[in-house]
Amino acid sequence: MNRSEFTLEQWLRWMEQSHPVAIDLGLERVQKVFSRLVLNFQNVCIITVAGTNGKGSTVAMLDAIYREAGYTTACYTSPHLQVYNERIRLNGVLVTDDQLVAAFQAVDQVCEEITLTYFEMGTLAALWLVAQQQPDVALLEVGLGGRLDAINVVDPDVSVITTIDIDHVDWLGDDREKIGWEKAGIFRTTKPAVCGELHPPASIASYAQALGASLYQVNSSYEYHIKDAHWCWQGEGKDKQQIIFTDLPIPRLPIQNAATAIQAIMLAGLPCCSKSIKAGLQKASVAGRMDETLYQGHSFILDVAHNPQSAAYLAKQLQKLDNGSGECQVELILGMLADKDCAAVIDALKPVVSFWHLVTLDVPRGQTAEQLKLYLKKIDIDSSNVVCHNSVAEAIESLVVAKKVAMEERSGVHRVVVAGSFHTVGDAYHVFKREIN
Repeated sequence: MNRSEFTLEQWLRWMEQSHPVAIDLGLERVQKVFSRLVLNFQNVCIITVAGTNGKGSTVAMLDAIYREAGYTTACYTSPHLQVYNERIRLNGVLVTDDQLVAAFQAVDQVCEEITLTYFEMGTLAALWLVAQQQPDVALLEVGLGGRLDAINVVDPDVSVITTIDIDHVDWLGDDREKIGWEKAGIFRTTKPAVCGELHPPASIASYAQALGASLYQVNSSYEYHIKDAHWCWQGEGKDKQQIIFTDLPIPRLPIQNAATAIQAIMLAGLPCCSKSIKAGLQKASVAGRMDETLYQGHSFILDVAHNPQSAAYLAKQLQKLDNGSGECQVELILGMLADKDCAAVIDALKPVVSFWHLVTLDVPRGQTAEQLKLYLKKIDIDSSNVVCHNSVAEAIESLVVAKKVAMEERSGVHRVVVAGSFHTVGDAYHVFKREIN
């Protein structure tokens, strides 16, 4: 079948098989295709966001604030939870199948002898759509690392690093200095770079200095303070002027990332007033982050925490919901990929979990429930509090439909959490028949 006649589903299937490996870091191939597309971003303010965690929430807050200020926006994030369209949003709305098909066709027409990975093809398609739409601001999330990630073919007006932790060890290594250096690869000479990591590796500042990028580091160039139901921000503008925002609302997303987003906005050159910032912070949300939903009369919290840093944050948030009483029993549905630091994730969640529902992820790199169980055994978690399931759907079934593990039989308050991977949370959304808008 001629690819010019492909549907979106056919394009996605073809993209999964068109390159020999799923992840092929390096810019040579994607740079050649990008050059052939001849895309014009002259009137688009581009902010690129890298980091181990917090990229999605930072992009969401930037998007909400800019739209409150009256600007048109485009967002590119990954991965998706249910449908591919989630990866590209124009003014907060998911792109259509037709828009994606047109973008894939445009990229494919100039590939010629070059093959691209699924992510590279999707990234170039997103950039093509941005060039077609010409929004006031484009918010681009790095997929993996930074220096060699496909999104780095674009020169941003502002570069952002959210947090640094150990993740993607097969590609980035297990050293924070090396990981910081890779993520700093999105910096550009003479352009501002914002780092929201509270304990940054020295490599970030070293990279910025060697490159000639202007680095704005949290607790140095900008800071934030929480007081009761509000918080305040103080930082620098594009001309080094001091800027202060007071009485900011507590967002649903991490304040650390909100502070980073505000500093990026102050440097990007598109004015945003205090009113727009406050309204945007209140409205911003991200699917799969502390997302509470009711299903069959039971409350579920869905969170894509999949590395030690995000797992520790999830545990802290669950303790806040419990008000530190320790009376709430958490039932965790956990499914993870094999290349994640499963032991550290489990260890971070151990203090708040009473019962473990381990699930098999039937995806590339997915782990089986039995493989996950070995990690629990190593840290002496009582096997009577562990059950294995073939899928997320089966785990949910056992909890709320078949009553194989009836929560009502256990004393106290119960909370069910689904975590460990975008795949795990995405499967739960499918079970709950919840659409992501």
